[in-house]
Amino acid sequence: MVEDADNKVATVQNVRAVSRALAVLNSFAGKGLQSLAQVSTATRLDKGTTRRLLLTLMHSDFISQDPVTQHYRLGAAIRRLAANVEDSRDLRVIAQPILVQLANELGVTAFISVFQDDSAVCLDRVHDMRGIEVHWWAIGGTLPLNCGGAPKVFLAYQPDEVIERILSGPLEKLNAKSITDPDVLRKQLRLIRKQGWECAIDDVAVGITALAVPVFDSEGQMTCCVSMAGLTPQMVERGKPVFLKRLQAAAEAVRAGIET
Repeated sequence: MVEDADNKVATVQNVRAVSRALAVLNSFAGKGLQSLAQVSTATRLDKGTTRRLLLTLMHSDFISQDPVTQHYRLGAAIRRLAANVEDSRDLRVIAQPILVQLANELGVTAFISVFQDDSAVCLDRVHDMRGIEVHWWAIGGTLPLNCGGAPKVFLAYQPDEVIERILSGPLEKLNAKSITDPDVLRKQLRLIRKQGWECAIDDVAVGITALAVPVFDSEGQMTCCVSMAGLTPQMVERGKPVFLKRLQAAAEAVRAGIET
């Protein structure tokens, strides 16, 4: 009887530990970096317990810690698990027919991407067989946040502390047109937020232009980015993006599919 009682106590304690760990993970929903105090407040756990749970989750790669700010974010294990989730509302499933229509109609390469681990990650890419095939951003591949249309859109809509952390580190130079001056990039990010899109000319590959539009959910959080790329003369006319309204309509279609 004593052994049964001990087993029941152990079971209750284990279940409580799992519940607390899940509360910590759920506290990151819709957020990037969080401090220990922020996680503690969100979960209503004391800081000592919160710290122990974060360290345990870090050992399993479910949580990672920024080396500069010491703040926490979801780890790569979350992405690996999410990649195997089958959901009727899966973003790739929703976006693919929209990307196919874009590519075929305009003769471009169309992309859907998300922001993960301080990078822009390509979820899907569709080529128009009659037009140019842009190969520099493979499915599952990443781009630095200072280069390209979608990466700069993602960075523009991050919290100020995330933007400053990215800008304080080395900015990758893919070619001579890549923006590596933090002040110049700050100005560009402000413009992106003001106009709601980015047209990146030659800063990933010379002769190629990328146009990108963010997709927001019903709560105003950016969920993904729809973009297209093609030859610069095809994409830009008199300094203006040619297909902006069409891409904005595609982004709206993706948003509607997510909310359905």
